[in-house]
Amino acid sequence: MRKVAVLFGGKSCENEISVLTGVFVMNLIDREKFTPVPVYIHTDGGTYTSPKMTNLETFKQKNYRDFQRVVFDGGYLYALNPAKKRVKRLAKIDAALNCCHGGLGEGGGVSALMEWNNIPLASPDLTASGVFMDKCMTKTVMRGLGVPTVDYIRVNERDYKKRGAFLVKSIEARLKYPVVVKPAHLGSSIGIAVAKNETEVKAAIENAFTLDNRVLIERYLEEKRDVNCAACMLRGEICVSEPEAAFGDGIYSFEEKYVKRTADGERSKGGERATITGDLREKIRAYTKTVYKRMNLRGSVRMDFLISEGKAYLCEVNTVPGSLAYYLFCERISDARTFFSDLIEDAIVEAKAEEKKLITTGILRSVRWQTK
Repeated sequence: MRKVAVLFGGKSCENEISVLTGVFVMNLIDREKFTPVPVYIHTDGGTYTSPKMTNLETFKQKNYRDFQRVVFDGGYLYALNPAKKRVKRLAKIDAALNCCHGGLGEGGGVSALMEWNNIPLASPDLTASGVFMDKCMTKTVMRGLGVPTVDYIRVNERDYKKRGAFLVKSIEARLKYPVVVKPAHLGSSIGIAVAKNETEVKAAIENAFTLDNRVLIERYLEEKRDVNCAACMLRGEICVSEPEAAFGDGIYSFEEKYVKRTADGERSKGGERATITGDLREKIRAYTKTVYKRMNLRGSVRMDFLISEGKAYLCEVNTVPGSLAYYLFCERISDARTFFSDLIEDAIVEAKAEEKKLITTGILRSVRWQTK
């Protein structure tokens, strides 16, 4: 039976959100095809495993005593016993799923770890993960790809301390109030605020700097809608979901994303799925496919758009979306089992196709050292 490492948690304020995704995915992996191997990344940076990790109650009660410290090496997962100074091989890992939201987990750390160990990853690689973890960098990439984004100003904490007053004065002229203030590297709407005047924008910026060293200030779109669209690679072809309108007033808040959703990733009672039609549908799906293809993405990636006055603006690219965005591809939870299997299988096939021999230059043989 092939073993799939499911990595979740992480040194991030989104650690608990990641636990929701990780536990959800582990319980829906097809056990007739794969054996899930939980790998929890604690906020202390350590990696741990335990058969109890498939139960969400373990994390609710913070019952970590039975967790076993583990490390990856050479494609294998090893258990560490520092007290007895022993290392035990637990499993050969055949593939991995990244369920870490935020921080280095989503921002390329997990991708690099898997690539270093030659483990096929059904999630984006190091480069794309790092780029899209930074909202400012995302804006720069979108400009190069010709994908519309909302007008913005970005500011580093160091520059703000020196020229903060000038920045605040320029917001009115460049963007007009209200504006949206958000940390550049945080997801799940953490630290986001709407500011309607100078007093509010100063408070929002200073609050954002308690969470991040770079802040993004965007023009607020009146009467806008939040729309999600996802893409994934299945059997070598890019599959794009139907765009779905998200529900929520003002900015799409943390509460709207997680508290008002049930733990399994579906909308709570009273909610419904609202798809987008016509030219906007085609544009959103085209933008989603362009970004996925041009940035050489893998796995399931959700892209968040803002719709205003008949135009679509790409807001964020989530390389590790909640529940791996299965809900944008599947009608029922039971369909997620097949969806996750397809993502894993595609990663394994692609990894085999990309296997290359290490090329050596032979330069060391030509070097002559002279010693006295």
